[in-house]
Order: sequence, then structure tokens, then C-alpha cells
Amino acid sequence: MANKAIDALAFCPFYVCEAKTTITCEGIVGSFTISRFIDERAKREHEKNFCTGRHCQGCGVYCALMQNYCSIHKSSPGSTLRH
Repeated sequence: MANKAIDALAFCPFYVCEAKTTITCEGIVGSFTISRFIDERAKREHEKNFCTGRHCQGCGVYCALMQNYCSIHKSSPGSTLRH
């Protein structure tokens, strides 16, 4: 069960969790990628623009991870994208 509104509203398949001024996503290299923001307002704005809407494509983390998955998908026909 989600303990924060963003956890329930997240649309991006790579979103993991958030804290006061950070958003944690699936890792580009390693297990997790943590995006740090100057303040809570900036983090909420990013969540509104990318994490909770269908506009994930504008997020740098999303784009990098999709490139990883697309190259994996092209090289191994049995792999799938999770969403």
C-alpha cells in the first residue's frame, strides 16, 4: 500500500520512491538513480511534469533507461519492457 500520494499516482515505470528533496528511480547504472532537487517545490514540479503524467519522455532518467531497455530488447527477443 502506498504511504504517499506520489507513490499511488506515479505513472513512470521507473519511479521507485521519493523523499523531501529527492526522487529515486530504477538505476541507470547500479540499482537506483537518485535525482536531487534544490527544494521541495522543484521536486514536486518535476513529479507533476514527468512522474505522474504520461510525459515521462521529457525526463532524462526515463530516456536513459528506455535506451537501455530498447537495446536489450533488440538484442534478446525474449526480454520485455515492464510497465
